[in-house]
Amino acid sequence: MSTTTAILAAPSAREPEAPARPWWRDPVVLMVIAAAAAALVLRIVDLDVRAMHHDESLHAQFSWYFAEGRGYEHNPLMHGPLQFHLIAGFFVLFGDGDVMARLPAALFGTALVATPLLFRRSLGETGVVVAAVLLALSPALLYYSRFARNDLLMAVFAVVLVAGIWRYRQDGRLRWLLAISAALALSFSSKETAYLTAGVFLMYVAGVLAAALLAQWRVAHPEVPRSLRWLLGAALLAGGWLIAALWPLLGALRARLGLHERPREADLMVVIGTLVATQLAAFVQVPLTALGADVSGDTERQVGILTVASLLLGSAAVGVLWDPRRWLLVAALFLAIEVPLYATFFTHPEGIAGAFWTSLDYWIAQHDVQRGAQPWYYYLMLLPIYELWLLVPVLAGGVWLLLRRDGFALLLGWWFLGTLVGLSVAGEKMPWLVTHLALPLAFFAAYVLGLILPAVATELRAWRSSAGPWIASGAGLVLAALLLVFTLRTGFGVSFRHPDTPVEPLIYTQTSPDVPVLARQVRDAIESGTASAVLVDQTASLTWPWAWYLRDMPVSYANADFVRTGDVQAGTIVIAEGSTVPAQHDLRDGATVVEFRHRWWFPETGYKDLTWRRFADGLASGSLLEDWLTFAVRRVDESALGTLNGEVLFPPEGVPPSASSRSARWRSRDSMRQT
Repeated sequence: MSTTTAILAAPSAREPEAPARPWWRDPVVLMVIAAAAAALVLRIVDLDVRAMHHDESLHAQFSWYFAEGRGYEHNPLMHGPLQFHLIAGFFVLFGDGDVMARLPAALFGTALVATPLLFRRSLGETGVVVAAVLLALSPALLYYSRFARNDLLMAVFAVVLVAGIWRYRQDGRLRWLLAISAALALSFSSKETAYLTAGVFLMYVAGVLAAALLAQWRVAHPEVPRSLRWLLGAALLAGGWLIAALWPLLGALRARLGLHERPREADLMVVIGTLVATQLAAFVQVPLTALGADVSGDTERQVGILTVASLLLGSAAVGVLWDPRRWLLVAALFLAIEVPLYATFFTHPEGIAGAFWTSLDYWIAQHDVQRGAQPWYYYLMLLPIYELWLLVPVLAGGVWLLLRRDGFALLLGWWFLGTLVGLSVAGEKMPWLVTHLALPLAFFAAYVLGLILPAVATELRAWRSSAGPWIASGAGLVLAALLLVFTLRTGFGVSFRHPDTPVEPLIYTQTSPDVPVLARQVRDAIESGTASAVLVDQTASLTWPWAWYLRDMPVSYANADFVRTGDVQAGTIVIAEGSTVPAQHDLRDGATVVEFRHRWWFPETGYKDLTWRRFADGLASGSLLEDWLTFAVRRVDESALGTLNGEVLFPPEGVPPSASSRSARWRSRDSMRQT
């Protein structure tokens, strides 16, 4: 089978579609529901135990403002508006708190477990169930399903996008184009990784479109030499989108090339391309700046308006030229989702600029900042630590499937590799982004296992008298058991045993457990009347997460100079960075001072200093494997963590009884000292 034929055959079902039957009589659906129920329990148990991360507190605080009626204005620093609408909605319905702030992510993380049903015909029944289990137990997906971030929202939308592309190639139904439109709109309304995801799948569609066009051309020109086929294939890969966009106008050219039937991949290119193009206006600054133009101030505004208008009109023209009815439906759905969210349902119409310009504009500027300062191999380091059980089947069986040019494997492989390259090239590398890699890995591993497990079962039944298959199966079972135990230990450790103690790199610059303990003590002092107000030092972003924990308290914020020299009223609790208040300062007179760790972080110097020479030497000597195994078992000691320390100064008579306690309610801590 040629490469082109393999790619074009990709959407065909691996198994015949099961006869329609009620879901409650469908064992596959019931097993997926059971996996989702288990996932829900794992995602909501003790959801308020971990201290609120700096980013979580921002998301929760501004959602609380929104729920309290103070409005919401999109700020690209905190990504898209959808998460704020969801959290604010939960606050309005169920009250504010840590659990409600994290519940949307937990529910999306649970829904993700059911998404393999969208690929039932391709994954097979075994593969669907395996995928649900892998998604439920993935350490990275589990941890960030319990986190008030938008990465699990993005995960669900990514799966819907992939399903829409794959299923439209199968049957060409409008519903899948609408699913693609909704998934893209929700993605762009959630987080700027949507640009990466959209780019990855636009390139995939470009590839399968080129293959579809080349297949038609080969039928019309069977005598053409192979070298010319490769040349035309490259040309179609680069310019196939233009043929798709202008298909009705290129009749003469298409006739010469033998392109008589419009492939479904051309429809996908038009739909995804026209919707995504409207979001890319800010990219125009990159070439303009490279040419020496100053795109700022009024010039930026003028360039922005002109570019956005041009892209909207151009996209509409291409879409209407393709299919007026269908394109207007998908475009209307896209805009009906995205525009109201950015405009806060038109209470802040200026927010619409965030969709078409501001979001991408901000994150283009952030690329050179390289927040986190992580090496290019950052995700290659994280994946074996947290998702080894996914890597093993993908590397063992997935590579074989790719070499066989299996169409579904090509889709999953491109999804993973394209995302890996994009995230590795991007300036900002953060541990929560590993969820975007664990997701395609889970589907790929499930696809491999869904092929292997039924085949092994059949083989064992056929070779009952032979020891070879049984020995091989036993070895595989032992390996699978070891990987499962390792994964469960990893997942439960990071999510339940030490979720706010960053002894491993998945936990990034985390608020220490001291903070919620002290927050309760501060609240007790205010509510009991032994203190009247709170002053928080803004040094080193100490504001967060105190702003969240003290959101309904009489609290004010000031810089270090004011804390030291300002008129601090009697009865005020002062929360300051450890070096802000001098040893002999008046604020210390008669005060009870509680020292605490505000935030702490994993020591990164070891892996950041890795070179090719050190890597090769460690691999050859075995020290690299030894270090990895040691870390896998023990992680790092708390004493090695970096810390930002602070102190709470309770005024005389302002210390509630609970301030003498040094224990968080879920476990003993010894990090706070009273002086």
